[in-house]
Amino acid sequence: MPCGSARRTGAHAISPLARIRVFETLPPEALQRLERGATALEPRHGAEIFAQDDAADALYAIVGGEGRVRIGAIDRRSKRLMVEVFGAGDIFGEIGVIDAGTRTASAVAEGRVRLLRIGAASFIAVLQDTPALGIALARTLSQRLRRTFELFQDATFETLEVRLARQVLYLADLHGRPGAQGVVLGSRLRQPDLADLLGATPRSIITILNAWRAAGIVHYDTERAQLTIRDAAMLRALIGAEA
Repeated sequence: MPCGSARRTGAHAISPLARIRVFETLPPEALQRLERGATALEPRHGAEIFAQDDAADALYAIVGGEGRVRIGAIDRRSKRLMVEVFGAGDIFGEIGVIDAGTRTASAVAEGRVRLLRIGAASFIAVLQDTPALGIALARTLSQRLRRTFELFQDATFETLEVRLARQVLYLADLHGRPGAQGVVLGSRLRQPDLADLLGATPRSIITILNAWRAAGIVHYDTERAQLTIRDAAMLRALIGAEA
C-alpha cells in the first residue's frame, strides 16, 4: 500500500476533524458521521497519495504532522507544475468527489503528515443534509478559485520575477515561521520545486534567486533547500503591494 500504515477510526471525544478549517463549524454528530468510516493514514515521505486521472473515491483531511502535501501535474514531456501545497488543517481531493469525476492533479506527501481519508459516499451524505458544511466548502472553493484566477492573470500579464515574488509571499503567509535571518518558508523547496510552482525552468529561477540574494532580499540554503525572506517589503514592492 503506497500510503504506508492505516487504521480504522471511530467517534472521538474531540474529533481530529474539528481542527480542519472546513469542518470546524460542524455539529459533533456530523463530524462523527464523517469520521465513522474514515481511514487514518501516515504516508511515507514521497508517497503518492493519488495520481492525476485516478477515480476520486475519497477526499483527505490533514489532521497533523509537520509535513505538507503537494498537489501538481506532469505533462507528456515530464514537465511539472506544482499547483498548491497543503498543510495541517487543510483538505484536498474534494473536487473529484463533488463532481464525481477523476482527479485533476496528483497528490504527494512531503515529510510527515497524518491524514484522514474520508470516503466519497460518506462525505456526500453529510454534505446533502448539513448546510454548515455546504457554506464552509463553498467559501473554501471560492478562495481557491480566486487564487487560481490570480495565478492565471499573473501568468498572462506579469514577469517571472513578479510571479515568483507573489508565490514566495503566499507560501510565507501560509507556512512561514520566524527565523534568525527572517521568515523561513515552512517546507523544503528545491530550485526545481520553485520552477514547478510557476511552470518555469530551474535556470530562470536560479537567476532571480541570485539577484535577490545579492540585494539582501532572501537567503537560500541549497543543502537544506530552505528559503528565508530577509526583506519582505522589497518583495511586496516588486509586486506593487503596500509594504
